[in-house]
Amino acid sequence: MKLEKNIEVIQGSPNTLVYDNRIVIDLGGKNASLELNSEAQLATHGHGDHIAGLTKNAKIKYLPKMEYWTLDLLGRRALTYGFSSSKDSQVFTYDFIKDKIEPSGGLPSEVEEIPLPGHTPGHVGYIVDGKVLYAGDSFFGNKVIENFVIPYYIDITKGLESLDKLKELIKGVDYVVISHGPTYDNKNKMLSVLQYNIDYLNNLIKNVKDMIRDKERSVEEIVVKLLKDKGREVTPSSIILDSLTVKSILIHIGAEPIVTDEGLKWRVKN
Repeated sequence: MKLEKNIEVIQGSPNTLVYDNRIVIDLGGKNASLELNSEAQLATHGHGDHIAGLTKNAKIKYLPKMEYWTLDLLGRRALTYGFSSSKDSQVFTYDFIKDKIEPSGGLPSEVEEIPLPGHTPGHVGYIVDGKVLYAGDSFFGNKVIENFVIPYYIDITKGLESLDKLKELIKGVDYVVISHGPTYDNKNKMLSVLQYNIDYLNNLIKNVKDMIRDKERSVEEIVVKLLKDKGREVTPSSIILDSLTVKSILIHIGAEPIVTDEGLKWRVKN
């Protein structure tokens, strides 16, 4: 999809932004095999579906320094799943890239880096040519977040702060592109999607709080109930990944950890 003559979005999951046929942002997913002959490959964060471009032949391969945990597979697994192992397992469902990553060079002069932590510790967005904000995984398309049920945020508190920050940032650009969801040439539509994300997360936080108001529950119990209440399949990988967000929510709301004979459970403090 062409936003302007020199700004193109290649649809995928993630969507890939190409500027002036020289700068590529978040090449990955089904777009990972594309050979775009770019001067610069940029990634918003270190998850395996966003870093294929950093394995390509490019003069600049840029990753925010706070995302250097993804430079090798062991670190990549640790931050994605909350633990790591050098052995393969069926639970490592996002191991799209197993190669080592070697960043090189700095940001092109046309690109401004915007810290948007929450999804990961060092997640950023990029404003390109002062016109387009590539927001990465700081928020998601409506259907995408509904399908996730529990969207991935390593720090929900920072994530909400980033969403508030985005409301102001969007006012200063012409276009907004997210990694997972539709692409619009109307930024007001993206503002609506952003607000949907804010409302969705606040409702999710409320649901978790209500679940442990009258009954102590483990993180896994909370995850399973949330998924089943929405009719979603529960898998080992979904429990592992969604547990990270739920743990962050529990800290966000000040839940009290309780050690029981069955393990660690949580409840809302009186």
